[in-house]
Amino acid sequence: MKRQLRRRFLIWLVLFLPLVLITTTSAWLAYTELYALKLQPAISAQTALIDRLSSRIHRELGYLGQLTRMLRSSIALEEALAGDRPPNKRLLARHFTRFTDTSGLISQVRWLDQFGQEQIRVNLTPTGAQRAPEADLQNKSDRYYFRDAITLAPGDLYFSPVDLNIEHGVLSMPPEPTLRTAMRTSRASGLHNGVLVINFSLSRLFRELDSQQTDTLRLELVNPDGYWLIHPDASQEWGHVFGQDNLTLAEEAPQVWQQLKRQASGRGIVSDQRIWSHSRIEPLQSEDRQWHLILSGNANQLAGIRYQILMPTLAISALILLIGGAFLWRVARGEESRLTLLQELKAEQEELRQTNRQLTESLERQQRLQDELVETRKLSSLGMMVAGVAHELNTPTGGTLVTVTSMEESLHQLEDSIAQGQLTQGEMQDYLKHAEEGLQLAHHNLQRTADLVRSFKRLAVDRSLDEPVNFSLQTCAEDLANSLRPQLKKCPVKLDITLPECQLFSHPGILSQVLQNLIENALQHGFDADTPGRIELKGGLLEGTELELQVEDNGRGIEAERLDTLFDPFVTSGRSEGHTGLGLHLVHQWVTQVLQGSISIHSTPGQGTCFTLRVPLDIRGRQTSP
Repeated sequence: MKRQLRRRFLIWLVLFLPLVLITTTSAWLAYTELYALKLQPAISAQTALIDRLSSRIHRELGYLGQLTRMLRSSIALEEALAGDRPPNKRLLARHFTRFTDTSGLISQVRWLDQFGQEQIRVNLTPTGAQRAPEADLQNKSDRYYFRDAITLAPGDLYFSPVDLNIEHGVLSMPPEPTLRTAMRTSRASGLHNGVLVINFSLSRLFRELDSQQTDTLRLELVNPDGYWLIHPDASQEWGHVFGQDNLTLAEEAPQVWQQLKRQASGRGIVSDQRIWSHSRIEPLQSEDRQWHLILSGNANQLAGIRYQILMPTLAISALILLIGGAFLWRVARGEESRLTLLQELKAEQEELRQTNRQLTESLERQQRLQDELVETRKLSSLGMMVAGVAHELNTPTGGTLVTVTSMEESLHQLEDSIAQGQLTQGEMQDYLKHAEEGLQLAHHNLQRTADLVRSFKRLAVDRSLDEPVNFSLQTCAEDLANSLRPQLKKCPVKLDITLPECQLFSHPGILSQVLQNLIENALQHGFDADTPGRIELKGGLLEGTELELQVEDNGRGIEAERLDTLFDPFVTSGRSEGHTGLGLHLVHQWVTQVLQGSISIHSTPGQGTCFTLRVPLDIRGRQTSP
């Protein structure tokens, strides 16, 4: 009893281990697919938001650049700074004041001379734009934006890094994110040398960006050095202004920082247990003016998604293993019983021999069925050939009928003209010319009809012969091409024939049937419907005694695992389409048994298939291949 139980357990274990492997693999694949599906909405929402915010920032920066160029090219500024007279500060101040009042983004407009001294400054105050007193004007020659802007080429636009506004060396409170744009005025443009500077307040834009912060979404904006301009924790912002060098993204998340520097944008990056997306903001395509807008999900977001998927997956997998294990235990018990009964089966050898005799009879019936299928295939081929004859003869005979009808009408017209006594020499000449052309065309079509009839007659006679005869390879191929022409006209596949001129003593009908089967096999299995392609029938002589023929196509090819069984009977990939799987088996039998040659196949999936036949030029004295 213990021995039986042990054997039953071993059988169960052998059956259960594949179930565990299949269940584990399926669970992992299901988990991966469900995880991707759950992740996609979050990634899509984050992608849409960062695209919208990036577009918003770029539009804002483009608008600031337009305002700066508009002010620089204004007539009032050109008159106030004309180089042939001293600067008209009153006109310039009035123009700056009106310009500042037109936009709520402008916090300050200044014109600095070539030495960095403010000549005119207009500040935006709670009561509107006001000109700063002369005593409050400052020298900004030591500020970075003046040093950068004074070297600009005429017409170039300058964008400063974003920092906090400083007046008289003191940080403005509350802190106000400021972006400065600048353009030069120069003698080359007929103006006094100097720099036009506009301070734009980004407080409203930053508040709008910061308002996107939620419990599940984190928004960050960092400058080219990795310092935060916007951070969920306000104490982390403006580290470069307050001298806190450690408050950078490079310190907190070095991998994310390297990703930002390598790529201009990224969407749906899964890293550090979060979903990240980032976009680079480049006002002037300059590396020292880049901002990096970053969106990231909650730190528990991915863990929550994984938990939602993992628990049902584990529960279903455990249930499958439990039910499958119980079922396999019953199977193992049955298998153990079967092994016990093997000894009893030895007494049934006589019954097995009877079964063997029945199988032998079935095999013979199968062979007869195979022979019947062969004959059916020959009749099908003959039917296609007859259809080809009818189709090909239709064109020249139809042309002849049209020509004769036209000539008959011309004859009736001539008879009417003679009866009415109105026949002219010109009409008679036209009729004779028309009759000559018609007779030539009818002769051409009738000659074409005769050629086709002779071609199909040769093909039919060759396939009815049982004895080998002398025949021309070129003529055999031409007759085959004529019979296949109707099929080729229905699909975009081209047949090219390149064969040497040679005489064979063999079975022309069998050779023609083999080539037809290979070409039709390529048409049916090698190409999808309405897919252009090419089939080549080519050949060459080998040492003067053998002929090598190749039927090659550039279709979908055949999988490597099917090549070894391709010539076996009833092997086909198109059984649902009515194919029996005997075509290539018959080709192999005809080539090796009747034509006394050999056939091989080479195929590469996606590139095409090539059948290679080697047959003797003269089969007399050759032994049949096994």
